[in-house]
Amino acid sequence: MIKRNCIEIAPRALLLAAGIILTVLLISVMVTQFRSAEDMMNVSGRMINEQTENLKYGELISLDGSAVYGSDVVNISQKQTDNGIKITLKKDSGTVSYTDTKSVSKMRDFENSEYIKPFTRWKVSVTRNDNGVITEIVFTEIKE
Repeated sequence: MIKRNCIEIAPRALLLAAGIILTVLLISVMVTQFRSAEDMMNVSGRMINEQTENLKYGELISLDGSAVYGSDVVNISQKQTDNGIKITLKKDSGTVSYTDTKSVSKMRDFENSEYIKPFTRWKVSVTRNDNGVITEIVFTEIKE
């Protein structure tokens, strides 16, 4: 058996300790980077979902708070009830809600009390749920 003195063992021990320390530092840096990448993926996922909603409901989002004509109310109502969005009309005579295209057809019937005149003006209000999905469009008649 070969005897070694402390002078020969010390550099090797220091190299081993330095290697262990560098390995631990490298692992901690990698964990930090993975957490950062995960956070970025979550943020980008939320942004993609938001952009998808904007593309899906872009027309409605741009109408929120604006005024439209009665013919637009009928067209928007026809299109959006097919998408499962509730339509509510607020007039002086009361409030009426529509959830399907068959009930929306009453807006076009001259003889029906729910008939919408093409040149009446309506204020648009878009309602969203907690997830940001549009659930209802409220049209309020503007008296001129």
